[in-house]
Amino acid sequence: MKNIYKYNNYLYRVLQTSIGLDIIYRCKDNITALLISFGLFLVIVINDHLRRKYFYRSVKKYYSSIFISMAISLMLALKISGYIEIYLYMILYELILYTEGKISRLFISLEIIFILTLILLSTISGEDIGSIEFWKENILDVIMVLVSLFFYLASLFGYKFLRKEKREVDRLNKELELSYNKLKEQSEKIEKLTIAKERNRVAGEIHDNLGHSLIALNMNLDVAEKIIDKDIVRAKELINKSQILTKESMESLRKAVYALKDERNRTLLDSIEKIVDNIESTGKVSAVLNIDERVEELLPEYKDVIYTSIKEALTNSIKHGKADKINIEIKLGKEEVRVGIRDNGLGCVSLIKGNGLMGIENRIEAFGGKIIYNSEEKQGFKLDLILKLNYIECTNEEGK
Repeated sequence: MKNIYKYNNYLYRVLQTSIGLDIIYRCKDNITALLISFGLFLVIVINDHLRRKYFYRSVKKYYSSIFISMAISLMLALKISGYIEIYLYMILYELILYTEGKISRLFISLEIIFILTLILLSTISGEDIGSIEFWKENILDVIMVLVSLFFYLASLFGYKFLRKEKREVDRLNKELELSYNKLKEQSEKIEKLTIAKERNRVAGEIHDNLGHSLIALNMNLDVAEKIIDKDIVRAKELINKSQILTKESMESLRKAVYALKDERNRTLLDSIEKIVDNIESTGKVSAVLNIDERVEELLPEYKDVIYTSIKEALTNSIKHGKADKINIEIKLGKEEVRVGIRDNGLGCVSLIKGNGLMGIENRIEAFGGKIIYNSEEKQGFKLDLILKLNYIECTNEEGK
């Protein structure tokens, strides 16, 4: 955009120079007219410089400066014609692209009237205006002039609209980037808190149940070792009791593991919903969840890979896809679980896998699953993850 401003400035200087030389050429035979016309043109040049450098800070000064340039340029165009007529379009260009509001529309309308007045007065005499024959012969020329002016205005307004849209997109992108950073920070905090909570829960289970059983077991075995040669009956009783304590310890350990699993089960959906809440809190992105409640029955290993993959996919959709609508779907079958993440973002023709997508792919493949990408430019991005539910059981049996 800076280059466009720079080149526009160069073009503006070239046009000013050309108009000044044209005025000198047309008035070279009349020194008085030359001095007056060129002097007025210098007023326009100086006035434009002051407006661009200083007057833009004040609405009153800016539009006063615009009106002075409009009036002087129309007067010169009617008096000497030539390239000065181009300057009227330059002012119209400035008004459409760089001003807004009711005053802007008023001045744009006034400048269009000036241009039409100039066209009529420079091509039609007073006698011709009332002549039907003239209008019959020249109506096509008049229509073509009006059509040309219409397309010129449409092009300028179209470009202005695109610039406004780009500014809005840039603003939204900045807000999304801030939201993404906030989401990432909060996700990391949630992950750390979840890990800490799980560790504390397991530690508590082990300390309260398993620790007590192991101490009692050690004491019984220690006594049995000392009396086995002296009192075989008592030693057997202690060994039997130790076996009971061993079973109780195993049960305590199993309960601790189940407690850990239950904690993960309860936090999977909560964690996904928390991510979605963080996204939607910005007001710029909405997400729709369609998750089979049986997902809570999955093993913790599956839940971990599903949660991490969804988090990375959301990050990819917001940061790279610039999406504002995201659908998350989890379906459970008899032999597999399918996770689908779809957005309405920019999409892409050729997929370049970054760290996020590569991380998802590696995790899915480690579970014997597969990942399917589907994307077209400006058609959003679709990500389907497929995990085999019996993969962990099979690998465990192979390990045995």
